[in-house]
Amino acid sequence: MTDYKGLDSACVVFLHGIGDFVMLTPSLRKIKALTPSIRLAVVVRKELGLREVAENLRFVDEVLELSLERHPRFYVPWVFWTREYWAIRRGLRGLLRGRGFGRVITVFGQLMPTIFYNLCCPWRLRRHRIDVFASELGLSLTREERNSPEISIPGEVRERVRAELSARADIGGKALVGIQRNTIDRTRFIDIGAVQGFVDGLNASRGDLYFVAFADPASYALEESVDGKHLSAPNLIYSSELSGLGGSLSLAALVDLCRYVVSVDSAAFNIAGALGKNAIGVFNTYKVRSAERALERNNIQCIDSPHATAQDLLSKFALLEKMEKARA
Repeated sequence: MTDYKGLDSACVVFLHGIGDFVMLTPSLRKIKALTPSIRLAVVVRKELGLREVAENLRFVDEVLELSLERHPRFYVPWVFWTREYWAIRRGLRGLLRGRGFGRVITVFGQLMPTIFYNLCCPWRLRRHRIDVFASELGLSLTREERNSPEISIPGEVRERVRAELSARADIGGKALVGIQRNTIDRTRFIDIGAVQGFVDGLNASRGDLYFVAFADPASYALEESVDGKHLSAPNLIYSSELSGLGGSLSLAALVDLCRYVVSVDSAAFNIAGALGKNAIGVFNTYKVRSAERALERNNIQCIDSPHATAQDLLSKFALLEKMEKARA
């Protein structure tokens, strides 16, 4: 375990995505708890709009941004870091010059390809991402600490997103169901037919729901080019249609307005977990499984299958509803 008690300042370099940043928060909070007086800074990727998320965390004192030339179309971290290594190193040297951090720690995450873990150390293959990040920072987290990632949404941001959504959709008193069915690189997705069947099935059985499909313009265009169509229902809207929605904090506010979230492993799923939402995670590649992504909560249900069906989704949704009623 790294001794942070003797440090007056530390900087964590974290150039992964939005969902992974949420999984880093238990470690950042732990560092601050060990040394309340420490000046804790994080370096995040500028292109992902994470500055506003990081700045609203009570245990982060300073946020720095590093811009990378390329976003990997396929995210194999050890390849990405090798390809970008010198650009990252030059950028960090200029960014950190004169700031006087007692320690600078770069969190890589999954440095080795999955096939190596399969052959040489399969017991490490399904380590939870929260634990991977904590380990690289030299930390030991309790079950309670690791199961409580954080994200803080200012009230004005939440109300702005609520007003934007209300202006474009006739929600009334309906419960929002957020859906993220594909990532921008299409490495993780739920078949559009399965999700359409899920939406149609719920609409056939009840009339108190409204659906929000999480998609920025790029993933919306990708969906159209690959699937030739989009999800449709009179009570469904794509987040890309919300002109005032932009940045990671706005996405978090939209997730916070949802009662249920259905998502592949990406930003929406991890934000939903941090906010305590009812969530269904669909993990459909050999590289990603629920054991390394989902929190240990009853209101988070997962499907580990490359071929999730509408019935799979409907069954998990019914289970979440049943547990919600039991809690009430």
